[in-house]
Order: sequence, then C-alpha cells, then structure tokens
Amino acid sequence: MGLIPKETKFFDLFESQTENAIKAAEFLRDSVKNNKFDDSCVKKIKEFEHEGDTINHEIIDKLNATFITPIDREDIHKLAGEIDDICDLINVISNRLHVYKIENPKDPYLEEFLANIVESATAVNHAVKNLKDIKRTRRILEYCIEINRLENAGDSLREKAITDLFEKEKDPVKIIKWKEIYEVAETVLDTCEHVAKTIEEILVKNG
Repeated sequence: MGLIPKETKFFDLFESQTENAIKAAEFLRDSVKNNKFDDSCVKKIKEFEHEGDTINHEIIDKLNATFITPIDREDIHKLAGEIDDICDLINVISNRLHVYKIENPKDPYLEEFLANIVESATAVNHAVKNLKDIKRTRRILEYCIEINRLENAGDSLREKAITDLFEKEKDPVKIIKWKEIYEVAETVLDTCEHVAKTIEEILVKNG
C-alpha cells in the first residue's frame, strides 16, 4: 500500500454528474409527454445544464490539485467531459423545441427517444457508481451492454422517424426542424455510448 492515499472523491462527482443528467432527461421527457413544454421548461433545462458545467469544472479543478488519482488522469478528464456532454445535448433538444417554436412537442418518436435517453443516462449512472469498486467488472459491463443496446435502438428509431417524416409531412420547414431534433436526440444516445466505451477502456487498464 502506498504512503500517499488516492483521492477518490472523483467517483462521487461523476455520480453527481450522471444524477443531474437523469434529472434533466426526466424533466424534458415529462414536459413533452404531458405536452406542457414552455419557456419555464427551457429555463429549468438550462439550469440542469449549468449545474452539469459546475460539476465538470469542479472535477477539473480537483484533478489539477490532486497528486495521486484513483484512475489515470486523462481518463478522469475524458469521462467528465463526456458525461457533461449528455446534459449539454439534452439542453440542445430543449433549445431546438423553443427556437423552432414547436407548438405541439408531444411527438411519439421524440417521446420514445426521450424515454430511451432516460434509460441510457440511468445505466450510465449505475456503471459510474460501480467504478468505485473497479473489480466488479461483470456488473459494470452489463450496464455498458445496455447502453450499447439503447444506442442501437436509437439508430433504428432515427431512421424510422425520419422516413416517416418525409412520407407524411408536406411542409418542408417542419421536415427540417423535426429531422434535426431527431438527430440531436439520437446523438445523446451516441454520447452515452461514448461514456460506456471510456468506462470499458478504464476497466481494461485497471483490470
């Protein structure tokens, strides 16, 4: 055992990041599902995004001030940034709905995307929690597999949603707006998969 203890608070901060992302995803999901998306919702999602930035900055500050870290420094930096990107992109969806003045956001494809995003963010949270005991490789990998499954489902959903959009919508402006919203929503799931891949790399390094 080394004489200098490793700073393990990073795992608590990762957990706070993922919990914040889940709250943002759940709030947007419920706002769309209940067809109650308005200016106050945009503001609330932005608050989640700001909180995510604050936690990310705290991680970087602690990284700069810490001598010995529980995992490689570059992995801490990468993981923090990717988790932060999840909340940033949820905020992008909210902004697009607002800027594009989507009067009725209760769209079945968007609802399914947001449900998947909540599931994926939750799986990311569980994977990060278990990183505290990095020897629990099997359990961590199970969550990573679930994140990958949801990303694959997102790819299929995006194709289906855009195909349906071009077949049924006659207004080219609405097509442009919704196509971008679907693509950003799918990108959130891609970003969760990036987190899973980083976690898998950390497991390999520390196995």
